Amino acid sequence: MTEACEANRARTEALSALHSKPATAIHGLISSCAAFAMAAINAGDWRFLLPGVLMTPFAIYRLMRMFEFQKKGLGAHQLSFWEKHFFVSSVVIALAHGLFVMQAMLTTDHVFIISLAVGLCLAQMVGVVARNFASASLVNAQALAMGVPSAIGWWMHPDPWFGVTAIFFVPFFLSAKSLAAGIRNLLDGQREATATIRRVAIRDSLTGVYNRKGFYERLSEERQRPERGHYIAALVDIDHFKAVNDSYGHSIGDALLIQIALRLSEIENETLTVARLAGDEFAILARSHHPQQSMERICKSVTDCFIDLFNCRGIYLPVTASIGAASAETLDADNSVIICADLAVYEAKEKGGAGFKIYHDDMQDRFERREILRRDLRQAVAANELFLVYQPIGNLRSGAISSCESLMRWRHPSLGLISPDEFIPIAESADIVGELTRWAIETAVSECIQWPNEIGVSVNLSARDLRRRDIVNTVFDVLIRHGLAPQRLILEMTETALAEEPLMTRQVLHGLRSLGVQIALDDFGTGYANFSYLIDYDFDKLKLDRSLINQISDGKRARTLIAGLARTAHDLGLTIVAEGVETRKQLEPLRELGSIDRIQGWLLSRPIAGSDAIRAYLADPFFDPNTISESDHDEEADRSVHA
Repeated sequence: MTEACEANRARTEALSALHSKPATAIHGLISSCAAFAMAAINAGDWRFLLPGVLMTPFAIYRLMRMFEFQKKGLGAHQLSFWEKHFFVSSVVIALAHGLFVMQAMLTTDHVFIISLAVGLCLAQMVGVVARNFASASLVNAQALAMGVPSAIGWWMHPDPWFGVTAIFFVPFFLSAKSLAAGIRNLLDGQREATATIRRVAIRDSLTGVYNRKGFYERLSEERQRPERGHYIAALVDIDHFKAVNDSYGHSIGDALLIQIALRLSEIENETLTVARLAGDEFAILARSHHPQQSMERICKSVTDCFIDLFNCRGIYLPVTASIGAASAETLDADNSVIICADLAVYEAKEKGGAGFKIYHDDMQDRFERREILRRDLRQAVAANELFLVYQPIGNLRSGAISSCESLMRWRHPSLGLISPDEFIPIAESADIVGELTRWAIETAVSECIQWPNEIGVSVNLSARDLRRRDIVNTVFDVLIRHGLAPQRLILEMTETALAEEPLMTRQVLHGLRSLGVQIALDDFGTGYANFSYLIDYDFDKLKLDRSLINQISDGKRARTLIAGLARTAHDLGLTIVAEGVETRKQLEPLRELGSIDRIQGWLLSRPIAGSDAIRAYLADPFFDPNTISESDHDEEADRSVHA
């Protein structure tokens, strides 16, 4: 909360205290008017009604404002409006009581009237302390308004002892002011303590920016602003932050978060609010009259925050972020603009992160589709909607089919065929990918046992699978029940899957290898292409990603790179598989290298659906690398499912 907001909050609280309990003000008005009337009747002098004539309109006006404030709060008026009107009316009321004392002292010797005037004035001063202590200036003004006319009356009384007696009333007014100040200071201290607690409650203890609670309070405050304008919300999700914590420790991760918060806070925008919503998720809120331009500018500014390396206690880290932004003309109670920004950041991460997406309506449609798939995927196994297709992998030298990779497919009852690229991430986020993997292993092994003995089957494991110790027991149980030789089962995983929780992954892979199954590193050449994985893990096969194979016909550089990778892998005892081989133009350079052991792709065969179809294909598990061409599998494509 800014200092200006805190000051406004304190002024609003003071106004609330001043305008509270109008019933006591009504009682005071009635009592004062009754006192003026009794004095006039007792003295037989209507002039004693004049203080009441002066006071009553202001007292009624103040009461009306008190009721209005209680009903509507500040409404459309500014703080200064309420403060000024309450101040003027209250001072006039106090002045009327001071004039009543002066009038009694100067116009009558009647003891009852003098006592009534003095007593009413003292009671009014006590009421001022009790009611208006929240405003020091108001208490002081009312004390002067009552005290000065009263003192003049005392001192101008013909009897000098009245003047002497007046001296004893000065400490009373001073003590009243002091008492009001004491109450005010006590409550100010309490308010400051409450404000401190509140600041702690709405601030992130690590970075100092707003936390989730504080951010949503800021949204609530912005909703109450009378000014109109568009709002921009951006969510910033740090890419691979968990890997930083796992690799360098939480202290380095914390240092990184502090620096990120600092850089975001330094973005030049006077309306900017920065918050840390969760571990590695930040939020930004800003106002703008040109939302589209401002969204792009803010997203660009956030992206620029991650250009330079982050120096975290001497460790220089390259960090990227996925950013999603949305705008809204108003902030509704459902915080729809945040939901839209969240959809945008999800799509930014789906595209690989390190960039930003601005929300548009299609994202909502895709979100609704994902939610349908998330809901229905849990029932897909039981409903027999999932099935496997098999893509053969051939020995480039002998022409023999060595294995088939199993690829999961989902035939949704209403949405049709769903790509694994779409439903596997959903399964991972819904934490049901383990169930799908168990089904895939069971199905693939039960199919493989019916193939020729020399042909194996591959099953893909996800990052979550590699963090589950029970995957070892699952594989062991399936192999035992179906009687499949362990070496015929190949388990494939990507570099990305290995990067998460490396210690747990290493233990799981050690357990799987102890069963005798083969381990393959898939999609090598994408991501970081980290050669340390080839050293740290005992792989049997290395599968070169199709992105490398696509470039092999374009020039010498790609061939040189692939040749170097293959030599390194061979030196480590690995079998090399080239994925995505679709044309003779790609095949010939691979054959010329002489270091590629296996090929996989449409040139050899498209993925084949159905047990009978794959068995028929494998009944003659050979191909001729010298004559194979794209047209050889057109007929086969009719009975296959797109990879």
